[in-house]
Amino acid sequence: MGQPLLIDNDALLKLARYGLLNESIALFGCTPADVRVLATAKYSLLPAKDRLCLCEDEESAARLEEFLRSSTSLNASSADSELLDALNAVQNIDAGESLLLAVAATERNTLVITGDKRSLAALCSDDSVAQVFSALAGRVVSMEVLFSYLVEQQFAYIQSCVRFKPNVDKALSIAFGVSTPADLNSVREGLYSYINRLRKITGGLLYEERG
Repeated sequence: MGQPLLIDNDALLKLARYGLLNESIALFGCTPADVRVLATAKYSLLPAKDRLCLCEDEESAARLEEFLRSSTSLNASSADSELLDALNAVQNIDAGESLLLAVAATERNTLVITGDKRSLAALCSDDSVAQVFSALAGRVVSMEVLFSYLVEQQFAYIQSCVRFKPNVDKALSIAFGVSTPADLNSVREGLYSYINRLRKITGGLLYEERG
């Protein structure tokens, strides 16, 4: 078992659409059983009235559904109640993201994979949640950080997944090449440019592999 992962809805949807859920968690030595997600994930991302509303194709929806069946729902009792209350009071951090961040701040052995940059910016700019920021330092994996590791594992495959679904994530699409495929060095440079920009906003929050 690797380092336990908490994944937000935004990242779940994007990785399911790319077909890279299992590849992403494998980077951290995890299986779906090691992953915790928001209880709202199934209902928000696979709404009963139109399960393809967000996934857009049945293949992506099926992948996501299977992954969610194997993962575990986050429990509010796992979070420090004071941290959760403080996060819930911060503008631009929604209830689901507040729970995810509060659990991660309480359980120091976890990593967070998130696509919600707005919540990260809010977390880093509000002194009322400075304790959460401190607790999470170095444990937040943005999509750009995640893909900077994925490309080192199987570049051609990862690039094909991203370029096949250009509307999933604008920044990633640009980094991997829109009209023509970018080479590995260009992709690295593009991803690191986005990562450095995000580090300026989030301080020491983002994950960086050590050793």
